[in-house]
Amino acid sequence: MDHKVYWLLTKFLVPLGLTTFVTDIAEQVLNRGLSSAENATEMLATFGIAYSLTKFAAGPFEEFKNVSLVLVHNKKEAKIGLLTLFLVWIIVLIFGLLTAYTDFGYFITHTLYSLDERVGEAIRKAILMLSFFPLFQGLIYYIAGYILQMKYTALVGTASVTDVAVQIATIFGLLQTDLVNTNPVLVPIIAVYTGATTRLSILFIGFLILRRWRQNHTTELATTQESNLSVLRVLKFWWPIAVVRGVQRISRTIINLFVARDLNGSDEAIQAVAVLSIVYPIGRLPFGWINDLKTLQPSFLKKNESTVVKRKHIKNFDICCLLLGFAVSSSLFWIPGIVVNFYTSSLGVSEEVAQMCVIPLKIFSVFPLLVGWRSHNTSWLLLMKKTTAIFPSAIMRLVILIVVLNVFPKLGIHGAPLGIAALLSGFAVEALSVQIAAFVVEYKMKRSRPPVNKENGTIQSSNEQETTTFINGDTTDGQKVLEENEEDSVEMNSLTN
Repeated sequence: MDHKVYWLLTKFLVPLGLTTFVTDIAEQVLNRGLSSAENATEMLATFGIAYSLTKFAAGPFEEFKNVSLVLVHNKKEAKIGLLTLFLVWIIVLIFGLLTAYTDFGYFITHTLYSLDERVGEAIRKAILMLSFFPLFQGLIYYIAGYILQMKYTALVGTASVTDVAVQIATIFGLLQTDLVNTNPVLVPIIAVYTGATTRLSILFIGFLILRRWRQNHTTELATTQESNLSVLRVLKFWWPIAVVRGVQRISRTIINLFVARDLNGSDEAIQAVAVLSIVYPIGRLPFGWINDLKTLQPSFLKKNESTVVKRKHIKNFDICCLLLGFAVSSSLFWIPGIVVNFYTSSLGVSEEVAQMCVIPLKIFSVFPLLVGWRSHNTSWLLLMKKTTAIFPSAIMRLVILIVVLNVFPKLGIHGAPLGIAALLSGFAVEALSVQIAAFVVEYKMKRSRPPVNKENGTIQSSNEQETTTFINGDTTDGQKVLEENEEDSVEMNSLTN
């Protein structure tokens, strides 16, 4: 029955959605740790810029979840993926050191952001202290991807909730100390590390237990099939989606930069950046979990795995999810009073700052539709291991983002509304680019399909190519890929078909 399939997909997605939800909540908790400090607006801007730069660096590491989900199937491959992760992190650590101790960091804070020396120095110190955070993120998501293979998403959700609980406890514990007055930026930084350490520990211990259990009850993880995975192949698969994630992360940094420069580094600029810092996580709440739809097809439609889930089921499920996100965001952000009351009562910000959050959040209400559309097509491309096809969407998003940030101020749009409007434009172009990429990939795969003798179902010529070569170097049996779930091949990759 179809309802059992949708229940299976729901059970898989809910813990992942909870992970995204509590992560966004955690960012608001971090902001709460600064809202009680003296010069709270300045501290929010300081931590907002430092944390956004760090999350930009950490963003590509989250894509190691797809590495372990799609490429890793045994202990040898797991070690190769882990080695790749550490090599990439060393590069990020070097950039963190350069930001803290060289003129490169001064260029970022003073020249690009047009901030004064005191705020810039605080940002550079915060970036250095957060330089290990990308490594924690990479390890967390790498282990989570392998757990997704085993479809134990409840463990991933539990670890995320515990992470936030520890952050909350740490924040409110440190608020009782003198640290909030002497060095308030340390409060959210310490909370970030305590939460990440807890989350990593839970996932690692849970993974070891699950692996031992499955080894005792199945032979799936004990296969001795020779692996040809290498660091180079991992990088070939990872770099396109890492660039896409990096552009998605840096979009927020670029927006903060242009908004601050547009207002010439004045008090209004600091206030606008502070508003963006508290608007981003709340705006993501109704749709952040929709990003996890891209894990469905790699998890349920792998070859050589028996499953009742078909592509048509995932397509219908994705449509329902994006419509749900749109309904929730429209209700929360368009009903008068909800936004202002939340910010003033829960986060303790002034009513003036809360009022400045209203228009940006109304713009955010459109995002669930674009995110759901993008995630559905990205999921199919990940299943096919054609990650390079996703790469152009990052370039298009970046170009449109910069264009809008330069053009809209001439139309009288400034501050936080400028930033979120530019972000919306980038999302729209990115979703369209991924859709076009999915169409092109499917078309090429159909063109490369070997001719089949309809009478006996065999390939007509043994000399003809029997495999489809993927962009990232992998090959697969083109006949099997295209005949798999043939009854719904027309709706293989598009929400609009």
